[in-house]
Amino acid sequence: MNVPKIKGGQILITGGSGVVGSYVIDSLKEDFDIVVADLTKPATDVKFVKADLREPFSLSNDFELCIDLAASVGGIQYFTKHPVENLRDNPRITANILDAVVNSKIEQVIYTSSSAVYECATEYPTSEDAILTLPPPSSPYGLSKLIGENLCKAYHEQFGIPFTLLRLFNVYGPREAPEPEYAHVIPELIRKVLSDQNPVEIYGTGEQTRTFTHGRDIGRAYSLSIKNKNAINQAFNVSGNQEMTIIEVLRKIWKMTGHKEEQLKIKHLFPFQHDIKRRFPSNKKIFEKLKWKPEIPFDDGLLETIEWIKKLA
Repeated sequence: MNVPKIKGGQILITGGSGVVGSYVIDSLKEDFDIVVADLTKPATDVKFVKADLREPFSLSNDFELCIDLAASVGGIQYFTKHPVENLRDNPRITANILDAVVNSKIEQVIYTSSSAVYECATEYPTSEDAILTLPPPSSPYGLSKLIGENLCKAYHEQFGIPFTLLRLFNVYGPREAPEPEYAHVIPELIRKVLSDQNPVEIYGTGEQTRTFTHGRDIGRAYSLSIKNKNAINQAFNVSGNQEMTIIEVLRKIWKMTGHKEEQLKIKHLFPFQHDIKRRFPSNKKIFEKLKWKPEIPFDDGLLETIEWIKKLA
């Protein structure tokens, strides 16, 4: 079977046209020749190859590194409505990428995993090693990312491909449009507040906790992982330091948009099936091995995100 060949750069970023991809590209574009392979063209000015990564492909020998961001992805509303796309397509995409890497000269694959792999965590802050004893996630998305991690490990064992796993925690910041089905919690709450929704609708009790990480901090984690001997065949939590409830985030948004605190009303909707009650990781390992730590204070990043979304109106 003839398969298309992707060529023409030093670093391949699969699925690089999304929000996370834009921050990763920003952190690397001054130092590397980047090619993005995706279905849609990235907003950033880099080389682009249109590719359906659900289908097999090959790579030229130009590439030294692959950053895998490709996945069927969105907010929890998207995950809930599209379990098949998550569980069928995400592992298929990862396997196609790794198959292409086997026959290339790529020296490292950086795989983008998720906090969703820790769905069953009971110890906090949750370390990377917890995954070794936890039950697998029940959500199709979380399970698909865990399968992707294990594919990376299997290809390393059989073919010697060096890998790095980055488990991202609740990425936020400008650039994510507040589309109801695809948006994550912060842009969705900002959209509701800016549209004068009151009571503001939230799913579940609002006591669910998250540890948010700004996109620019995420981008630095990728740049620090590249060809770093301390990153090879390792998994890292990439997260902020501050655990917050959804209601706390909503109150911050409410206040930052000029509303009076006492006027906020909340309407509780039924929770989603796979909504994780608590996410609070340890980021000690990534600091010790890669010297990465979150630099953008949450309130600063949240205000920046609000101002960006205001401009979309």
